[in-house]
Order: sequence, then structure tokens, then C-alpha cells
Amino acid sequence: MTIFWIIITAVITLIIERLCDRIVPDNPVVIKSNSDTVKIVHSYDFGMLDDSIIQIQLKNKLKNIELVEQYESVVAKQLKKKSISNPIKIDASFPNAKGYSRRDATPYFSFNMSSLQNDFIEFELLFINDNMLKHIYCLSLKIFKKERDKSIYVLDENYDLNGAYNLIRIANTLPKGRYEFCVGFIFEKDKNDIYPKVYQLSKILNK
Repeated sequence: MTIFWIIITAVITLIIERLCDRIVPDNPVVIKSNSDTVKIVHSYDFGMLDDSIIQIQLKNKLKNIELVEQYESVVAKQLKKKSISNPIKIDASFPNAKGYSRRDATPYFSFNMSSLQNDFIEFELLFINDNMLKHIYCLSLKIFKKERDKSIYVLDENYDLNGAYNLIRIANTLPKGRYEFCVGFIFEKDKNDIYPKVYQLSKILNK
């Protein structure tokens, strides 16, 4: 009886090994090559399998690989966008302006700002509605130094619009003190007003 079970076990093992070789071949297939990174996975043949647990698991694995590649593509595009800062709008012109009027920009974009301890100060703007972008003339960055009851101009600059996501980057040369940072935009229709409306968000920070 012992010899009989040894033979049966050997036969079953051989069948399982051959089945595994058909499902997952030894030789890998390159399905994606990206610059310095090469991803290698096995190809799968589902034709000789029924709708089994193994088949479902393998299909899910391939689906996960596809989703990972899509995610990597999106992340790469976002990182590329974030590395490009908005250029200064050198042709910005407000021919009739005697000043400007402030408006709240909360309904239009979200605003993040980096630490004042870094070598550069970065301001990130993400517009909520893409449809309004074509009506924007420029972005605006104003910095005031707060001294008692006075606000002293430190910077007043305008920038081109990059799209829904925008990054304004300036060198952090500010001396110690208390500052108000105002980031916003001006509509095309308002640029010729005596007091153009600047839709902005602001933060007051100490350095």
C-alpha cells in the first residue's frame, strides 16, 4: 500500500507541475519599458482554463498592473506641471489704474503656501472652474510688511496664467518681520478700470 500511494502522489505532483507551467511560463515577457526602468511580468494564457479561482486571481493581477501604470502616468504629469513655475507677465498693463480694489477669491481657487524657512517661497493656486480661465488677464502677488498700523509694499508683481494649476516661486530674501501675502487674479474685463478688482486670498505670517 505504501508503494501505491507513493506512485499516486508522484503522478499528481507531475500533473500539477505541468499545469503550473502552462499557466505561468518560465520565460518572462517585457510589457513596458520606461527610460531606466523596465517592468517584467509573465504572460498568461486563459484559453485552456475554465472560470476558476486561479483564472479570476490572474485576471485581477493583470488589472492591477494596468491600474498601477495609469496611476504612474498621472503622477508623472502632475510632477512635471508642479516643476514649472509661472513666468512674470512682462506686458501687464493697467493704463487707467489709480489703485485697486480687493475682492474675496474663495469661490474661485484654493491656495497653499510654503514655509518661510525655505530658500524659495512657493504659492500654489488651483482654480475650481476651468471655464473661467479664458477670462483671466493675469495672476497677482502682493507682499506687505506689517509695522504697527502700517502696511509697507515689499512686492507687487503680475504673472501669466499656466492653466488650472499655477505655481508662483520667488527667492526668500525677506528680512525678519511680519508679512501679509496676497495671491489672486484680475479679470480681462477689469484691467482698464480706474480701480481694477483683484480677487485674492491672503495669509499673514511671521519670519
